[in-house]
Amino acid sequence: MKKNTYFLLLPFLLLTVISACKKDDELGSMECKFTGLKDTVIYQGTSLSRLVSVYYLGGEREAVNISASGLPNGTTISFSNTSLEDGQSATSTLTSTATADTGVYVISVTGTTEKGTSITRTFQLHVMRKANTAPRINLSGSTNLILSLNSNYNEPGFAAGDDEDGSLTSQVIVSGSVNKDSVGLYTLSYVVTDSEGAKDSVVRIVNVKNDLSYLSGQFTVTTTNLANSSTRNWITTLSASVNTNNQVKIFKISDCFLADPVFTYNPTKDSIFLPAQTFSCQTALGTFPHTFEGRGVIQNGTVKRVKLDYTDIYNDPNLGTPVTLQLRDLYELN
Repeated sequence: MKKNTYFLLLPFLLLTVISACKKDDELGSMECKFTGLKDTVIYQGTSLSRLVSVYYLGGEREAVNISASGLPNGTTISFSNTSLEDGQSATSTLTSTATADTGVYVISVTGTTEKGTSITRTFQLHVMRKANTAPRINLSGSTNLILSLNSNYNEPGFAAGDDEDGSLTSQVIVSGSVNKDSVGLYTLSYVVTDSEGAKDSVVRIVNVKNDLSYLSGQFTVTTTNLANSSTRNWITTLSASVNTNNQVKIFKISDCFLADPVFTYNPTKDSIFLPAQTFSCQTALGTFPHTFEGRGVIQNGTVKRVKLDYTDIYNDPNLGTPVTLQLRDLYELN
Protein backbone atom coordinates (compact mmCIF):
# COMPACT_ATOMS: atom_id res chain seq x y z
CA MET A 1 0.00 0.00 0.00
CA LYS A 2 1.40 3.42 -1.01
CA LYS A 3 0.85 6.54 0.98
CA ASN A 4 1.22 10.21 -0.06
CA THR A 5 1.48 12.90 2.62
CA TYR A 6 1.50 16.74 2.07
CA PHE A 7 1.76 19.76 4.30
CA LEU A 8 -0.12 22.93 3.22
CA LEU A 9 0.95 26.16 4.95
CA LEU A 10 -1.44 29.15 4.80
CA PRO A 11 -0.27 31.90 7.21
CA PHE A 12 -2.17 35.20 7.73
CA LEU A 13 -1.25 37.46 10.67
CA LEU A 14 0.74 34.80 12.47
CA LEU A 15 -1.68 32.30 11.00
CA THR A 16 -0.06 29.05 9.93
CA VAL A 17 -2.26 26.51 8.22
CA ILE A 18 -0.58 23.12 8.07
CA SER A 19 -2.29 20.46 5.97
CA ALA A 20 -1.11 16.91 6.33
CA CYS A 21 -2.60 14.88 3.51
CA LYS A 22 -2.53 11.08 3.44
CA LYS A 23 -3.73 9.28 0.28
CA ASP A 24 -4.38 5.58 -0.06
CA ASP A 25 -4.08 4.57 -3.77
CA GLU A 26 -5.92 1.33 -3.34
CA LEU A 27 -8.84 2.74 -1.38
CA GLY A 28 -8.82 6.05 -3.27
CA SER A 29 -9.14 7.99 -0.03
CA MET A 30 -7.07 10.77 1.50
CA GLU A 31 -6.70 11.96 5.06
CA CYS A 32 -5.73 15.59 5.78
CA LYS A 33 -5.39 17.43 9.01
CA PHE A 34 -4.99 21.21 9.50
CA THR A 35 -3.14 22.35 12.56
CA GLY A 36 -2.29 25.81 13.89
CA LEU A 37 -5.31 27.43 12.28
CA LYS A 38 -5.96 30.80 13.96
CA ASP A 39 -8.41 33.64 13.45
CA THR A 40 -7.33 36.42 11.08
CA VAL A 41 -8.01 40.15 11.46
CA ILE A 42 -7.92 42.56 8.54
CA TYR A 43 -8.93 46.22 8.36
CA GLN A 44 -10.86 47.87 5.56
CA GLY A 45 -8.59 49.33 2.94
CA THR A 46 -5.63 47.09 3.80
CA SER A 47 -4.06 43.88 2.53
CA LEU A 48 -2.01 41.03 3.97
CA SER A 49 0.49 38.89 2.09
CA ARG A 50 1.84 35.56 3.32
CA LEU A 51 3.66 32.54 1.89
CA VAL A 52 1.88 29.30 0.99
CA SER A 53 4.03 26.18 0.74
CA VAL A 54 3.50 22.48 0.00
CA TYR A 55 5.87 19.81 1.23
CA TYR A 56 5.93 16.16 0.02
CA LEU A 57 6.48 13.61 2.75
CA GLY A 58 6.52 10.35 0.79
CA GLY A 59 4.70 8.07 -1.64
CA GLU A 60 3.35 9.09 -5.03
CA ARG A 61 3.85 12.77 -5.84
CA GLU A 62 0.82 14.89 -6.66
CA ALA A 63 0.20 18.61 -7.04
CA VAL A 64 -2.19 20.29 -4.61
CA ASN A 65 -4.58 23.00 -5.80
CA ILE A 66 -5.43 25.66 -3.23
CA SER A 67 -8.66 27.66 -3.04
CA ALA A 68 -10.72 29.61 -0.52
CA SER A 69 -14.41 30.48 -0.23
CA GLY A 70 -16.82 32.29 2.05
CA LEU A 71 -15.18 35.71 1.70
CA PRO A 72 -17.40 38.77 2.38
CA ASN A 73 -18.17 41.43 -0.21
CA GLY A 74 -15.16 43.65 -0.80
CA THR A 75 -12.59 41.12 0.46
CA THR A 76 -10.69 38.79 -1.86
CA ILE A 77 -7.85 36.31 -1.68
CA SER A 78 -5.46 35.59 -4.51
CA PHE A 79 -2.56 33.19 -4.98
CA SER A 80 0.43 33.82 -7.19
CA ASN A 81 0.26 30.11 -8.05
CA THR A 82 -2.75 27.94 -7.21
CA SER A 83 -1.17 24.60 -8.16
CA LEU A 84 1.85 23.68 -6.09
CA GLU A 85 4.24 20.77 -6.44
CA ASP A 86 6.35 19.36 -3.66
CA GLY A 87 8.54 22.10 -2.14
CA GLN A 88 6.92 24.94 -4.11
CA SER A 89 5.60 28.14 -2.55
CA ALA A 90 3.13 30.82 -3.60
CA THR A 91 2.30 34.25 -2.24
CA SER A 92 -1.24 34.57 -0.97
CA THR A 93 -2.73 38.03 -0.68
CA LEU A 94 -5.83 38.88 1.31
CA THR A 95 -7.24 42.27 0.28
CA SER A 96 -10.07 44.28 1.81
CA THR A 97 -11.39 47.42 0.12
CA ALA A 98 -12.21 50.64 1.98
CA THR A 99 -15.94 49.80 1.69
CA ALA A 100 -15.70 46.07 2.35
CA ASP A 101 -18.42 44.45 4.49
CA THR A 102 -17.36 44.28 8.11
CA GLY A 103 -17.97 41.54 10.60
CA VAL A 104 -16.81 38.00 11.41
CA TYR A 105 -16.93 35.42 8.60
CA VAL A 106 -16.15 31.71 8.34
CA ILE A 107 -13.65 31.14 5.53
CA SER A 108 -13.19 27.70 3.98
CA VAL A 109 -9.73 26.69 2.80
CA THR A 110 -9.61 23.71 0.46
CA GLY A 111 -6.68 21.66 -0.77
CA THR A 112 -7.42 19.40 -3.77
CA THR A 113 -5.10 16.84 -5.39
CA GLU A 114 -4.87 16.29 -9.14
CA LYS A 115 -7.09 13.23 -8.76
CA GLY A 116 -9.84 15.24 -7.09
CA THR A 117 -9.39 14.23 -3.49
CA SER A 118 -9.85 17.26 -1.24
CA ILE A 119 -10.02 18.36 2.34
CA THR A 120 -11.61 21.56 3.67
CA ARG A 121 -11.02 23.32 6.94
CA THR A 122 -12.29 26.69 8.20
CA PHE A 123 -11.08 29.71 10.13
CA GLN A 124 -12.66 32.98 11.22
CA LEU A 125 -11.93 36.15 9.32
CA HIS A 126 -12.69 39.38 11.17
CA VAL A 127 -13.01 42.37 8.81
CA MET A 128 -12.80 45.52 10.91
CA ARG A 129 -13.63 49.06 10.05
CA LYS A 130 -10.60 51.20 9.46
CA ALA A 131 -10.15 54.04 11.95
CA ASN A 132 -11.58 57.25 10.53
CA THR A 133 -8.99 59.60 9.10
CA ALA A 134 -9.53 63.26 9.88
CA PRO A 135 -10.12 65.54 6.88
CA ARG A 136 -7.43 67.91 5.67
CA ILE A 137 -7.70 71.38 4.14
CA ASN A 138 -5.00 72.52 1.74
CA LEU A 139 -4.85 76.19 0.86
CA SER A 140 -3.73 77.27 -2.58
CA GLY A 141 -1.15 80.02 -2.46
CA SER A 142 0.44 81.36 0.69
CA THR A 143 -1.14 81.35 4.13
CA ASN A 144 0.20 84.90 4.50
CA LEU A 145 -0.77 87.22 1.66
CA ILE A 146 0.02 90.89 1.03
CA LEU A 147 -2.70 92.90 -0.71
CA SER A 148 -2.17 96.41 -2.03
CA LEU A 149 -4.54 98.89 -0.43
CA ASN A 150 -7.70 99.49 -2.55
CA SER A 151 -7.07 96.31 -4.61
CA ASN A 152 -9.71 93.59 -4.83
CA TYR A 153 -9.03 90.42 -2.87
CA ASN A 154 -9.25 87.27 -4.98
CA GLU A 155 -9.37 84.02 -3.01
CA PRO A 156 -6.53 81.75 -4.28
CA GLY A 157 -8.61 78.67 -3.53
CA PHE A 158 -8.54 75.57 -1.34
CA ALA A 159 -9.27 71.85 -1.38
CA ALA A 160 -10.38 69.43 1.34
CA GLY A 161 -11.02 65.71 1.69
CA ASP A 162 -10.28 62.48 3.53
CA ASP A 163 -9.91 58.77 2.79
CA GLU A 164 -13.49 57.86 3.65
CA ASP A 165 -15.47 60.73 2.15
CA GLY A 166 -13.25 61.70 -0.74
CA SER A 167 -13.52 65.35 -1.72
CA LEU A 168 -14.98 67.66 0.93
CA THR A 169 -14.10 70.93 -0.79
CA SER A 170 -17.76 71.91 -1.15
CA GLN A 171 -18.20 71.42 2.61
CA VAL A 172 -15.53 73.94 3.61
CA ILE A 173 -16.92 76.90 5.56
CA VAL A 174 -14.98 80.16 5.14
CA SER A 175 -15.44 82.94 7.68
CA GLY A 176 -13.91 86.37 7.96
CA SER A 177 -13.56 89.16 5.42
CA VAL A 178 -10.98 91.51 3.94
CA ASN A 179 -11.52 95.29 3.86
CA LYS A 180 -9.46 96.27 0.86
CA ASP A 181 -9.87 99.98 1.65
CA SER A 182 -8.36 99.94 5.12
CA VAL A 183 -4.81 99.02 6.10
CA GLY A 184 -4.65 96.08 8.50
CA LEU A 185 -4.28 92.35 9.08
CA TYR A 186 -7.34 90.26 8.23
CA THR A 187 -7.86 86.62 9.20
CA LEU A 188 -9.81 84.19 7.05
CA SER A 189 -10.76 80.89 8.71
CA TYR A 190 -11.44 77.66 6.81
CA VAL A 191 -13.22 74.76 8.56
CA VAL A 192 -14.35 71.38 7.23
CA THR A 193 -16.18 68.51 8.97
CA ASP A 194 -16.34 64.95 7.64
CA SER A 195 -19.22 62.47 7.83
CA GLU A 196 -18.07 61.25 11.25
CA GLY A 197 -17.67 64.68 12.80
CA ALA A 198 -13.88 64.94 12.54
CA LYS A 199 -12.73 68.47 11.71
CA ASP A 200 -9.81 70.37 10.29
CA SER A 201 -9.26 74.11 10.28
CA VAL A 202 -6.66 76.47 8.85
CA VAL A 203 -6.31 80.24 8.61
CA ARG A 204 -5.00 82.65 6.03
CA ILE A 205 -3.69 86.10 7.00
CA VAL A 206 -4.20 88.90 4.48
CA ASN A 207 -2.07 91.98 5.09
CA VAL A 208 -3.61 95.02 3.39
CA LYS A 209 -0.77 97.51 2.93
CA ASN A 210 -0.12 100.85 1.36
CA ASP A 211 2.57 100.28 -1.28
CA LEU A 212 4.39 103.31 0.18
CA SER A 213 4.31 101.98 3.74
CA TYR A 214 8.12 101.97 3.75
CA LEU A 215 8.00 105.79 3.72
CA SER A 216 6.36 105.96 7.13
CA GLY A 217 8.65 107.32 9.80
CA GLN A 218 10.69 110.32 10.88
CA PHE A 219 12.71 112.11 8.21
CA THR A 220 15.42 114.74 8.26
CA VAL A 221 14.59 117.38 5.65
CA THR A 222 16.91 119.74 3.85
CA THR A 223 14.98 122.62 2.26
CA THR A 224 16.70 124.60 -0.48
CA ASN A 225 15.42 127.93 -1.79
CA LEU A 226 16.07 127.51 -5.50
CA ALA A 227 16.16 131.31 -5.98
CA ASN A 228 19.14 131.97 -3.73
CA SER A 229 20.39 128.42 -2.85
CA SER A 230 19.94 129.05 0.86
CA THR A 231 19.25 125.89 2.90
CA ARG A 232 17.90 124.90 6.26
CA ASN A 233 17.36 121.55 8.00
CA TRP A 234 14.38 120.39 10.00
CA ILE A 235 12.55 117.23 11.10
CA THR A 236 9.16 115.97 9.94
CA THR A 237 7.14 112.79 9.87
CA LEU A 238 5.78 111.00 6.84
CA SER A 239 2.88 108.58 7.23
CA ALA A 240 1.51 106.31 4.52
CA SER A 241 -2.25 106.71 4.16
CA VAL A 242 -4.34 103.97 5.73
CA ASN A 243 -7.15 104.42 3.19
CA THR A 244 -5.62 105.49 -0.13
CA ASN A 245 -2.84 103.52 -1.75
CA ASN A 246 0.34 105.30 -2.88
CA GLN A 247 -0.57 108.35 -0.82
CA VAL A 248 1.61 109.76 1.98
CA LYS A 249 0.88 112.46 4.51
CA ILE A 250 3.49 115.10 5.37
CA PHE A 251 3.00 116.54 8.86
CA LYS A 252 5.19 119.56 8.29
CA ILE A 253 6.24 121.35 5.11
CA SER A 254 8.20 124.53 4.52
CA ASP A 255 7.49 126.93 7.41
CA CYS A 256 4.02 125.49 8.02
CA PHE A 257 3.92 123.82 11.40
CA LEU A 258 0.19 123.05 11.21
CA ALA A 259 0.11 121.81 7.63
CA ASP A 260 -1.22 118.36 6.79
CA PRO A 261 -0.70 118.05 3.04
CA VAL A 262 -0.38 114.81 1.13
CA PHE A 263 1.55 113.70 -1.91
CA THR A 264 0.57 110.85 -4.24
CA TYR A 265 2.89 108.46 -6.05
CA ASN A 266 2.20 107.52 -9.66
CA PRO A 267 3.93 104.13 -10.20
CA THR A 268 3.39 104.34 -13.98
CA LYS A 269 5.39 107.54 -14.26
CA ASP A 270 7.60 106.73 -11.26
CA SER A 271 6.89 110.21 -9.89
CA ILE A 272 5.22 111.77 -6.88
CA PHE A 273 2.79 114.64 -7.09
CA LEU A 274 1.88 117.24 -4.50
CA PRO A 275 -1.55 118.48 -5.59
CA ALA A 276 -2.34 122.13 -4.98
CA GLN A 277 -3.30 122.40 -1.32
CA THR A 278 -3.94 125.46 0.81
CA PHE A 279 -3.39 125.48 4.56
CA SER A 280 -3.39 128.04 7.30
CA CYS A 281 0.22 128.04 8.39
CA GLN A 282 1.77 129.39 11.53
CA THR A 283 5.08 131.08 10.71
CA ALA A 284 7.37 133.64 12.26
CA LEU A 285 5.46 136.30 10.31
CA GLY A 286 2.09 135.15 11.62
CA THR A 287 -0.67 132.74 10.64
CA PHE A 288 -2.06 133.02 7.13
CA PRO A 289 -2.84 130.76 4.13
CA HIS A 290 -0.09 129.05 2.09
CA THR A 291 -0.69 127.14 -1.13
CA PHE A 292 1.68 124.29 -2.03
CA GLU A 293 2.02 122.44 -5.30
CA GLY A 294 4.84 120.34 -6.77
CA ARG A 295 6.29 117.04 -7.91
CA GLY A 296 9.27 114.84 -7.24
CA VAL A 297 10.73 111.37 -7.11
CA ILE A 298 11.32 108.58 -4.58
CA GLN A 299 14.93 107.44 -4.28
CA ASN A 300 14.35 103.97 -2.88
CA GLY A 301 17.92 102.79 -2.38
CA THR A 302 19.77 101.68 0.73
CA VAL A 303 18.58 104.92 2.33
CA LYS A 304 14.97 105.92 1.66
CA ARG A 305 14.87 109.44 0.18
CA VAL A 306 12.19 111.67 -1.29
CA LYS A 307 13.01 114.69 -3.44
CA LEU A 308 10.16 117.18 -3.82
CA ASP A 309 10.25 120.40 -5.86
CA TYR A 310 7.32 122.66 -5.11
CA THR A 311 5.99 126.23 -4.91
CA ASP A 312 4.94 127.96 -1.74
CA ILE A 313 2.56 130.84 -2.53
CA TYR A 314 1.27 133.19 0.16
CA ASN A 315 0.32 136.83 0.71
CA ASP A 316 2.95 138.65 2.74
CA PRO A 317 1.00 140.73 5.26
CA ASN A 318 3.85 143.22 5.48
CA LEU A 319 4.15 143.72 1.74
CA GLY A 320 0.51 143.17 0.92
CA THR A 321 1.49 141.28 -2.23
CA PRO A 322 1.65 137.58 -3.15
CA VAL A 323 4.99 135.84 -2.61
CA THR A 324 6.03 132.75 -4.59
CA LEU A 325 8.90 130.60 -3.34
CA GLN A 326 10.53 127.88 -5.44
CA LEU A 327 11.65 125.25 -2.97
CA ARG A 328 13.22 121.78 -2.97
CA ASP A 329 12.88 119.40 -0.04
CA LEU A 330 15.12 116.38 0.31
CA TYR A 331 13.67 113.91 2.83
CA GLU A 332 15.97 111.26 4.29
CA LEU A 333 14.63 108.53 6.58
CA ASN A 334 16.28 108.65 9.99
